Amino acid sequence: MNGNEALAKVAQLARDMAVGYTAHITASRIAPRIDSNALVKLIGAYPTDSVPRKYGPPFTFHTQDTFGDAVVRDTIREEFPKIWLTGSLLAVGDALKDNDYFNDHAPKLELVYHLRNGVAHGNRFEFNDRGRKRLAKYPAHNHDCYTHGIFEITPALDGTPVLFNFMEAGDVLDLFFDVADHLDELKRRALPQPVVVTEAERLRLIELREKSREQPPESS
Repeated sequence: MNGNEALAKVAQLARDMAVGYTAHITASRIAPRIDSNALVKLIGAYPTDSVPRKYGPPFTFHTQDTFGDAVVRDTIREEFPKIWLTGSLLAVGDALKDNDYFNDHAPKLELVYHLRNGVAHGNRFEFNDRGRKRLAKYPAHNHDCYTHGIFEITPALDGTPVLFNFMEAGDVLDLFFDVADHLDELKRRALPQPVVVTEAERLRLIELREKSREQPPESS
């Protein structure tokens, strides 16, 4: 995979993680919002569902029970969004690391780096000597792309929670889209740039071509 393909792949991953979160939220909230008759009809049409096992038959579950659990069980409602965002930050952060951050330690990419490490350490920021040196060398913030708030990583955050404290879910989604846009821009910069010819240069080239046509052929 060349550099431009990797940029496109990681950019799409960041967007997919953001869209996937909104898809989950929509699915988890639809049960109490849907008309009861329509819900009964849906469950009747799809009474069970399943996920694969590596060995043996699929793991099967009842749709009605699943809908009920999603609505009434606080643990599922509260933990699943955190789990998705944690996994998303791990996925995007690891993809950036695998590509050496595309030799571009932009502050928004460094912001992902520290968020990823924070969620990997129990959803709390932890700064060792290496992390502090990196932060001193590469600032981590969204100053150049913030939409609704500025977020900057500093050593003072050591020991404080990451998700649903330093950042809310929507802020992480904003960051994913900003990262994707930044990687798209890096890809555009890496492409061969078109040659721009000014009007004066174009006229000069036409004049030179005309003069060359007027030159008599050389005698043999």
